[in-house]
Amino acid sequence: MLDISGVLVTFMIVLFLSMIYLLNTMMYKPLMDFMQKRDKSIADDLSSVESNDSEIEDLESKAMANISEAKQEAAEIKSSMISKIKDELAKEFNAKKEALEAEMGDFMKSLEEKKEVLTKELNSNLAQYKSAVEAKIKNI
Repeated sequence: MLDISGVLVTFMIVLFLSMIYLLNTMMYKPLMDFMQKRDKSIADDLSSVESNDSEIEDLESKAMANISEAKQEAAEIKSSMISKIKDELAKEFNAKKEALEAEMGDFMKSLEEKKEVLTKELNSNLAQYKSAVEAKIKNI
């Protein structure tokens, strides 16, 4: 019925073992090496990503520090410019005020002079005005 040949069984065992050896050297070992290299590459990439994250955080903190410093400098420049402009406007205001006070003084002097001239004129012509007023009163 079943005839088992020793040579055939030995040949099959040798063939099976040689196939395992060939598959191991040609396929499994390169595949395992490739998978180990890939795992190492992934681990390296993860560590570089983590270092990049820390660099990004450092850069963000430096950027925020620069922004806050720039805001502070802008506020200082703004306040110094405002005080400088206020000083300039105060000087202009005082100069204009003094000029107007001087003009007012000149105007008051000329008004006083005109008042004196008019008073002298009225005093000198007082007799004529008096007689004209009396004549008008008599006509009424």
